Amino acid sequence: MKRLIMLLCSVPFMAFAANPSAAVTPYTFLGRVMDATHKAFDGDRTATIEVADASGNALGTTTTFFRADSRRNYVLAVPLATASANGYAVQNDALEISVTDDIGKVWNGVVVGATAGAPGALREVDIVLGEDANGDGIDDVLYAELKAQWEDSDYWRRGETFDPTKDYDGDGVPTITEALSGTNPFDPEDVLKITAFTRNTAGGSRSRATGTAGTTLAFDAIGGHAYSVEEATDLTKKDWKPCSFTVPGSDVPVNFISVPAGAGFTTSTVYLLPSSPTNAFFRVRAD
Repeated sequence: MKRLIMLLCSVPFMAFAANPSAAVTPYTFLGRVMDATHKAFDGDRTATIEVADASGNALGTTTTFFRADSRRNYVLAVPLATASANGYAVQNDALEISVTDDIGKVWNGVVVGATAGAPGALREVDIVLGEDANGDGIDDVLYAELKAQWEDSDYWRRGETFDPTKDYDGDGVPTITEALSGTNPFDPEDVLKITAFTRNTAGGSRSRATGTAGTTLAFDAIGGHAYSVEEATDLTKKDWKPCSFTVPGSDVPVNFISVPAGAGFTTSTVYLLPSSPTNAFFRVRAD
């Protein structure tokens, strides 16, 4: 009996050393890890995300994942405590977040001004693994690739300076926007667009797993990208807002779909759940 009492007494002593009473709900970073072209690390590519305190002490790590019904591919929890403790951050502490990609390259400082927020709070931040030495907001390698494509295209003009914000092929989408969404910025036929649309006018259920009686929208999607649908009731006011939808085989409403990186080009069909059953306009966004 005495041995049993001694064993039980050692448990609170060990717990006190780990300081669990100071631990609180973690602060969480979440979003997407992407390459320089904004192609997410989904399926074919993976990455490891690590967080440390300002002194370099490791606090947590996670890896990218793939979910077709979410635009996010990482969730990174930062352990928090009410007072300084080994393996924990305190609210407002400076943090260092790094990413190791699947070829072993380490990207440091990927989240500018990273700090530990309030317990239980979330910060959504997309991490783009690229280098922008000239500070123009475009990855240097991507800029060089687009400039080379432009010089080899029918849109090159002698003496003209390459401008990635221009719409060279005249399809209504700027060059850099097309590059980031995965379409060819020098081909007017290659652009994100709705390819089929059937509006439900019969009333009743607007979306079912089978697609029957639903408002159906289809578009050509590209692997490694996430897509959402927006709706507006007045095009002059441009009151665009997210539109929920379901996908074939599911009745669960979602706001995003992600296409696996290895899928290439594929036609995606969704069944819309518009807030207005009688008057709405729709558009597709690549995120």
